[in-house]
This record gives sequence, structure tokens and C-alpha cells, in this order.
Amino acid sequence: MKDNKGDSNNFRDSVEAAYFLILPILCIAALLRGCGAHRAPAPEMTQQEVAQQSEGTADGVTVNAAESAVLAQQTGNRENEGERETDSDQQTASGNGPAKALAAEKKTTVKRNPYDPDKFTYIDGTENITYADDNYESLQGIDVSDHQGEIDWDQVADAGYDFVFVRVGFRGYGEEGTLNEDTMAIEYMKDAEEAGLEIGAYFFSQAVNEEEAAEEAQFAADVIKRSGVKLDLPLVYDPELAGGSEGRANNLSREEVSDNARAFKKAAEDAIHCKVALYTNLFWQNTYFDLDALNDFEIWYADYEEVPQTSCHFTWWQYSETGYVPGIKGNMDLNLWIRNRD
Repeated sequence: MKDNKGDSNNFRDSVEAAYFLILPILCIAALLRGCGAHRAPAPEMTQQEVAQQSEGTADGVTVNAAESAVLAQQTGNRENEGERETDSDQQTASGNGPAKALAAEKKTTVKRNPYDPDKFTYIDGTENITYADDNYESLQGIDVSDHQGEIDWDQVADAGYDFVFVRVGFRGYGEEGTLNEDTMAIEYMKDAEEAGLEIGAYFFSQAVNEEEAAEEAQFAADVIKRSGVKLDLPLVYDPELAGGSEGRANNLSREEVSDNARAFKKAAEDAIHCKVALYTNLFWQNTYFDLDALNDFEIWYADYEEVPQTSCHFTWWQYSETGYVPGIKGNMDLNLWIRNRD
């Protein structure tokens, strides 16, 4: 009995030893199988699923990128705008349907301000700003209305002013919105031309629709014809807000204001075959004009800072409303005309 018990103990010891030897091997094998399953690629999405997911994502991305691009070009955020456009192009590349249409709309970007802000400087001993760049020439100018009264245009020319925008008329603020000729317009244009200045004109608009804008253009064209002066510079469409509740055009939408500008342009071109420009500032570029309008016009830009703040293109810059000009009483608007050298 003693010998059999020892054999039994030996056998049990052998089984236990084998068990503890095999168990770690089984655990390692199980772990390896789990890792392999985790690394296995997920099933591929069908083409339809990919298209649906891309379309649903691209719509929102494209709209936001387009709106951000508009804001950037109107506030001078040039570097970020370029990054947003690149990101949006990449994100909408796989889209279809509405996403593609929105991506195409986004690619309509405003023509850019080409000027180096470091090259705007004051002319020594004056309050006049110039642009110092060998690729451009800068000319000093003013804009006038009958508020200025009598003007000695020879003194203006002798002081170094090369051009003037003359208000030829305006529409009244009230509900009737009557058309009015500037009482000094014809005299100013004739006398300024005789003094050797280059002549442009502008009309202060309160048009509430395209028909009224076209009517304003025809009215302005008639005044210019009667002056006998041939414009050197454009006729400028100048829509502005009127103070308080009197402004009949204060609540127009971006689309309405832009359509009015285009209607004015067409009517003026048909009437006297002149160039037509747009008067804007940073607020109006951001709020009231669409990109097509900003691209379709030369721009006379108002900004009373030492450097223009817009990233949108412009040709004339109204940089002060408190200037002194010999031959004219009171504060004056000062303007800079930047043009390419031939």
C-alpha cells in the first residue's frame, strides 16, 4: 500500500507540472488572437455611403468657408482667407450636387487690394498722403458739392490738386424721394476743367429699387450733358444711409443695393457712354455690396486712417474729411488717385 501511494503522488505531481507549463502558452495564444482581431481592417463603405457622407459634410463646410472668405476680404485678414480657401477646396473636392455648386460660388472672390501699406506716406510738411511705388503714380484730388460755395479753382490747381469729383445731384431722404440738381455742379465742372483739373462726378443715391437707380443715372447724365464737360473720371454711384428715420433706403438688403448699383451703371453707360464707379467704405463693403458688384466696378474708397484698411481693390482713396485746400473755405475731403504707370 505504501508503494502504490507514492506512485499516485508522483503522477499527480507530473500532471500539475504539465498544467502550469501549458497554461501560460494558452494565455499567450489567446492574447495573440485578440491583437490580430483588433488590427484587422474594418469593412469598406459602399460608394453610395461615401457619397452620402461627403455630401452631408461638405454642404456645411462650404457655406461657412464662403462666408468667412467674404468677411476676411472685407476686414483685411488676407493670410487667413487664403488658408480657408485651401481648406475648403480640399474638403469639398469629394462632394457632389449642392456642395459642388456652393464650392463654385465660393471661388468668386473679390479682386484684391494690390498696395503695400508701408508705402503710404505723408508728403513732407503737408497733410496729404501719397503712395511711393515706382509701379504707380499718385495724384491729389478733392470732391465738392454746393456746400463749398465759391471756389477759386486756379488756387486749387496751383496747390497741386489734379482732379475733382463734383456732385451733380442727389435724391431726397423723404418718402417722395425727389431728384435734385446740385446748384453749383455745372459751374464747378466748367471752372475746374478750365483750371486744368481732371473731372469726375458723383450722385448721392436714395434709390429703393432698380427703377429709381436708373432714373438717378439718367438725371445725372442730363446734368453732365448740359455742362458741356467731357468726364475724365467716372460717374460715381454713391448710395449712403440717411440719419434717423428719414433714410428711405436705410433698410435695403445686400441684394437690393447691389442690383441698384448695377442698374445705375447700365443706365449711365447707355446715356453718356461713361465709366461708372462705386463709392464705398469698409462697412458698406461688408454689409451692402455683393462680390460681383465689388468686382464689376472701379471703387472710390472712403477710410480716414493713415493706411487704407480694406483688402478689396480700389482706385481712389478718400483719406480725410478735414483737409485744408487753398481757394476753398472750410474742411475738405482729400483724395488720392493711384494709377498704374504706362
